[in-house]
Amino acid sequence: MKDILIGIVIVIVAFLVIDFIYTEKNTCLIEENHITTEEKCGVIKKQLNIDINLFGRYW
Repeated sequence: MKDILIGIVIVIVAFLVIDFIYTEKNTCLIEENHITTEEKCGVIKKQLNIDINLFGRYW
């Protein structure tokens, strides 16, 4: 059971690191209070349209 949890943690951390690198070159248009800005965004924002604003990026 311990090995499974360690594996899941490694997969999540690897996904976040890869997505952080992915956000360096990808941008999305974000509309807040009728103002549209271009922000860095990752897979979660681009594919699932979930707004998680963390470290100045949309995940």
